[in-house]
Amino acid sequence: MNYYENIVILDAALEDTGIDAAEKRITDLIEKMQGEVLKHERWGRRKLSYEINKHEKGYYLFFVFKSPPTAIKSLEELYKVFDPVFKFMIIKLRKKEIIALQSSLQAMEAKAAEQAAPDVVTDDVKDSVGEAAVPSVPAETTEPVE
Repeated sequence: MNYYENIVILDAALEDTGIDAAEKRITDLIEKMQGEVLKHERWGRRKLSYEINKHEKGYYLFFVFKSPPTAIKSLEELYKVFDPVFKFMIIKLRKKEIIALQSSLQAMEAKAAEQAAPDVVTDDVKDSVGEAAVPSVPAETTEPVE
């Protein structure tokens, strides 16, 4: 399996339900072709740097996935006939980029697991001796101050 990045520009006039449907259709096709979507982001509506097919704005979707090479041909065929998509780009990642991607995915998973784990606080905090831990307070000195 190869790793790919995919940027898709949809018609900005689409409503949120249309964008959801387009995103689902793309992910379903990748999964149908024995691929796996590793990461997907919605970059939102943005102004294009130049006019494309009489569009000045577009809605950007970003996918990172792994799949067999045959899935790319199917994706390109979908994009060519799928009306909401007016521009797309699929890039095969190199080994160096894959290693960076895997480390960032592991960091994101660790952060998500850390946020999902509730903080456990108990009233009966024991120290190593078995007694309740008491914060140390410096004893008052009775020595005369000069």
